[in-house]
Amino acid sequence: MDSTPDSTSTDGSGARHAMDRDDGDVRRALLAGVIGAVVASAGYLIYTRLEDEHKEALRSSVVKFVEDKIGDLRSQFKL
Repeated sequence: MDSTPDSTSTDGSGARHAMDRDDGDVRRALLAGVIGAVVASAGYLIYTRLEDEHKEALRSSVVKFVEDKIGDLRSQFKL
């Protein structure tokens, strides 16, 4: 008999391993959220310090990029 517990065992040890795995997933998700928040905050800080003409150029290039991606999606799904 295999003595290594797995997530399908019914003796309770498998549930503990599944919880450890879930805790790891939660930690990774929280870390990704924190990193995303830091990057977004830094981007916002940089954006607010740009001159108006740079803001407008950035805005127009983002709008064009999003319009292109929406057009690509529509053509792929034939909408």
